[in-house]
Amino acid sequence: MSIIKRPRRVTMKDIAQATGFTVNTVSHALKDMDDISEETKKIIRKKAVEMGYLTNMLAASMRSGVTHTLAIIIPDIANPFFASKVREMDRVLRKNGYNSFIMNTDENCDIEFEAVRTAISRKVDGIIICPTQKKTDIFDLMISNGIPYVIMGRRFAGRLFYTVLWDDVRAGFLATQHLVMKGRKRILYLNGPPHISSSNDRLTGYKKCLREYGIPFDANLVVEAEITPRADSNHISTILDRQGEFDAIFAFSDFIALAAIDTISMVALEVPIVGVDDVLSDLNFPMPLSSVGISKEREAQAIVDMLFEQIKNHQNSPHIVVLETFLVNRDEKYIQKKC
Repeated sequence: MSIIKRPRRVTMKDIAQATGFTVNTVSHALKDMDDISEETKKIIRKKAVEMGYLTNMLAASMRSGVTHTLAIIIPDIANPFFASKVREMDRVLRKNGYNSFIMNTDENCDIEFEAVRTAISRKVDGIIICPTQKKTDIFDLMISNGIPYVIMGRRFAGRLFYTVLWDDVRAGFLATQHLVMKGRKRILYLNGPPHISSSNDRLTGYKKCLREYGIPFDANLVVEAEITPRADSNHISTILDRQGEFDAIFAFSDFIALAAIDTISMVALEVPIVGVDDVLSDLNFPMPLSSVGISKEREAQAIVDMLFEQIKNHQNSPHIVVLETFLVNRDEKYIQKKC
């Protein structure tokens, strides 16, 4: 009977020989000790993974309390807006020697709380989260466990947290202005839920633009829309029932705007639509959807930088970084393409 030989276990000496560093340097790098530069640590960790030293690396990480793993918790993984955010953040994190795993909440605060608990139990070095904003208990949980975190895209009026968000007031203003400049005055605003800060901020921008252009605000033209994917989304019935009452549509998100485009095409209704998120910059769809967006690269870098500031400097205080928004006008491009 032949004897099956198990492959020899990779040692620190093997990694040292492969990288040209000493065994002592390899040991200190894998333990994330301060006497080794970050660049050297990246080289050694990469080679350790390539050589199959991952199990040993995990044990070392658990001993040192550093896992080089982060959790990204988002409300809706089916929404391409969040998919593009995660992709960009993951790119920046990998460049800095970190891995990430994604958790979805479906805008459910109970699922969200369990996601945070799970992330903490997995000894993550930090959490990036777009919260449901229905409760703040997740932040009490993270703070009490000493977990660095960053909120993306939403803010809490009553408490100051580490936050990176868009200038949503400006986003609402720019989107509305785009339609006003087309001569539209009856603009239907399909807004998000009122407990979400970006909904309120974009509504503020919408009102501000109407006021500056001397257009009366009509509360009947502001409707809360379903922000998660559902076949019976309430804004679809709103559009169908209110034909003739509006001459343009401003949607809280591109996700809602695309559903609105599909709806008006079914009833042969021709009104301009503008959204927020600029998801089409990541999707090669020939759609006439103008949208308000930001630099996704800059957003991802700002989020990661804020998280790393906490990881490296536990003394820094919660603060907010607001990113400038801009309009991406696709109307003219689409018309020229058709011609």
